[in-house]
Amino acid sequence: MLSFADSRSFDLPDERLSRCLYCGKELVILPDDRREGACFDCLALSVPPPAPCPSCGALIPGDERGVGCANCRWYPLRD
Repeated sequence: MLSFADSRSFDLPDERLSRCLYCGKELVILPDDRREGACFDCLALSVPPPAPCPSCGALIPGDERGVGCANCRWYPLRD
């Protein structure tokens, strides 16, 4: 149980109603919502799975693949 009040607010009241980008369910979006348009059921599907680095084999988290490997500094656009 929460012991404090939620003090977040909307700029416009119409901003809080949306639909899931993946399944189309109606959503209530909260200020500073980090789900990026996905409902909680589809949230796991919106994050790509980790992939091995082609250079050293270390696992790169799916959302960090575009910035390269932190282990060996491999970068996807570098030859």
